[in-house]
Amino acid sequence: MELKRSLNTFDSISVLFSSMVGSGIFFTSGYLIKETGNLWIVLFCWIIGGFLALSGSITYAYAARLLPFAGGDYVYLKVAYSPAIAFMSGWSSLLTNFSACVSVLALAFGKYVQILFPELPYFETPTYTFLGLDLQVSSTTLIGILPILFFSVLNYFGIKSAVRVQNVFAVLKITGLLLFLALGFSIGSTHWAYLFESPFPNVLELSFYSKVLIGIVPVSFSYLGWNMITYIAEEVKQPEKTIVRSAITACFLVAGLYFAINLLFVISAPIGELAGQDGIGAIAFQKLFGSNYSILTTSFIAWVILGSMSAILIGGSRVYFAMARDGVFLPSFSKVHPKWHSPYVSIFFQAFVAILFLFVKEIEALLYMITCSILILSCLTAATPFRFEKMGMKSDYKIPLYPLPIFLYIFANIAVMVILFVEKPITASWGLMITFIALPVYYLFRLDKKMVSKQLP
Repeated sequence: MELKRSLNTFDSISVLFSSMVGSGIFFTSGYLIKETGNLWIVLFCWIIGGFLALSGSITYAYAARLLPFAGGDYVYLKVAYSPAIAFMSGWSSLLTNFSACVSVLALAFGKYVQILFPELPYFETPTYTFLGLDLQVSSTTLIGILPILFFSVLNYFGIKSAVRVQNVFAVLKITGLLLFLALGFSIGSTHWAYLFESPFPNVLELSFYSKVLIGIVPVSFSYLGWNMITYIAEEVKQPEKTIVRSAITACFLVAGLYFAINLLFVISAPIGELAGQDGIGAIAFQKLFGSNYSILTTSFIAWVILGSMSAILIGGSRVYFAMARDGVFLPSFSKVHPKWHSPYVSIFFQAFVAILFLFVKEIEALLYMITCSILILSCLTAATPFRFEKMGMKSDYKIPLYPLPIFLYIFANIAVMVILFVEKPITASWGLMITFIALPVYYLFRLDKKMVSKQLP
């Protein structure tokens, strides 16, 4: 059974915008300031991150126009290279790209709930270390489970109902963020001196580039979702027009929004009060408007987080559906609900994996693990236009400034991976291990399939 095309341009932009604008904007800059120690480099990283997201989106749009089916990278890599490489992409999506992203959002949501209701009894168990990764059960873990289950159940009842809720999240999210910017710059307690206390970086020094590259890692996480439209392409009306239009529009909107928000962040408080803070957004709100509005602003941040989680849960499940439909994953994952037209088995399995990742203690560890896993295969996906043209598959869509965006995107990804393995070897190795363990799993599925076929009469 095929998925139903029911999403228009507004729906597509809404899903993209909501998947990109999530909790990342409200906590990654704290890590970024800690790693770089310079506010100018922080702002520069957000500009570069937006440029890379735009380069990736216009590059991926080429493949999406040729192959407008559910699954995104998985489908493109399968056609351009091989089913084994495609399976690696789908496997990474299951274990990091989507499920771990949902977990990061759920953990951030749990922390903001505790800020909203500090009087409730909270707990943390002792930390257990497994292969360099710290694991823990806490109140944050249990709170994070609730929205994962809620949105998974909502997705069970079909993408149209899920996107209706998503549109509400998106409209209120962008309205609130624009209002925050307008009020912050006009009546907020801003101090431009905080920005100028950071020395302007010397671009001739090697340390500047190493700081930018390590800074791009958390920024890249915050921009994740720019390719979300490719995962639900099979459910988009007029994909030949809608995919490109919505991807480019969403990237420009989010890049401009991110830069403005971070500019407001860095002029709201001294660098020492922002560095390394999980809740940099909440701190900035409090500094700008005072503690009287802390409940309102914290509630809004929690709302933004939920909207992003909803969008990611919509897109991720379609990857496993596509894999199962191709016979390289458990057959039950290809099931589509006869009434709601949703890949319900994939939806609930994704929720299960995301809940498992909630037991990782530090959000920062998940951030670097996710980014490393994504960058490895996204380089191959970005190069698919070359492969498709060599195979005689040409699209009427022309990549602007071709092939410059492809080379820039691939080069930046490789540079970030090198720095990541130097600076964060344990979490980067986890991302690498999760990605490459897909190969033996894939061949086990193929072997099992061959054995079953031999036993058939």
